[in-house]
Amino acid sequence: MTTANTPEKGFWHQVGRPFRALGRGIGRVLEALDLVSLVVNIVRGVIWLFRSIGRAISDAT
Repeated sequence: MTTANTPEKGFWHQVGRPFRALGRGIGRVLEALDLVSLVVNIVRGVIWLFRSIGRAISDAT
């Protein structure tokens, strides 16, 4: 019987360890890319807003 406190042992557990680490690393990279994508989209939205305000002001004069 295994409990939560005893570490798992065995061939497949040892083999799976690098793949779990690789999966975590890829997950972190994807999270960073999602954050960069979010920031880029926010900046694009702000630029679009300023351009449309500037266009509206220039058209009014």
